[in-house]
Amino acid sequence: MAPAPRFSAEEQERLIICAAIKAIEESSLLDFSMSAIAKLAGLSMGSVYKFVQCKEDVLIALATRMYQERQSVFEKVLALPLTTPERILATSLLDFSKVQMYNFDNQLESIVNTEAMMKRCSERWLTRMIACGKKCEAMFQQFLQAAADSGELTSGNRDIEEINLGTWSLSVGYFKTVRLHQCWHNDLKENTEDENSFVLAADNIHIRTMKRLVNTYDWQQKISNDDIEKVCLHLTGAQLR
Repeated sequence: MAPAPRFSAEEQERLIICAAIKAIEESSLLDFSMSAIAKLAGLSMGSVYKFVQCKEDVLIALATRMYQERQSVFEKVLALPLTTPERILATSLLDFSKVQMYNFDNQLESIVNTEAMMKRCSERWLTRMIACGKKCEAMFQQFLQAAADSGELTSGNRDIEEINLGTWSLSVGYFKTVRLHQCWHNDLKENTEDENSFVLAADNIHIRTMKRLVNTYDWQQKISNDDIEKVCLHLTGAQLR
């Protein structure tokens, strides 16, 4: 009879993920090796390859966990006792270290969302990452649908898709193309206790733009500057800012 494995499948997955993070931190997202992961995990190469078949799988697996963590934080934001427009603004006003899982989040996201990466990874891992993204998208869709059903969004279902896509695109575009530039110009307040903690000011250009976009839709109550300050207070009370 073959000896029982030292670790369960769940334990091996945890060891491999932790080892992958360390291997990347010790080299880079492009230069880490599968052998380094096996060595750091204390597992055979065969055990590693049962879990991930290539370096692309490793990156997709890490990205999936990153997106799952973001979703859990966004769920907390959307549960705050605020109006729907205020909660939309809250997703941009939270402390972004709260949704950061690795110190290479931004680089990882840029790499995994490419056609070349998706072609090279295993279908199993790509399916997992896509399913995670769809779950997050559905969460925001349901959030807006609830506003339409309650009458808070007085235009009903008509604008849900547009609001969802427009606000999401604005946030993604800002943080991918402008955030670093804003850091250089000190438009982000930096928490000195945590060098990875960045909080957008209530009057940041992205927040002003988001407010203007959200207020173009037919809400029972539109957002004022005082409302934005209220959002910041709620986020702080929930330890999300």
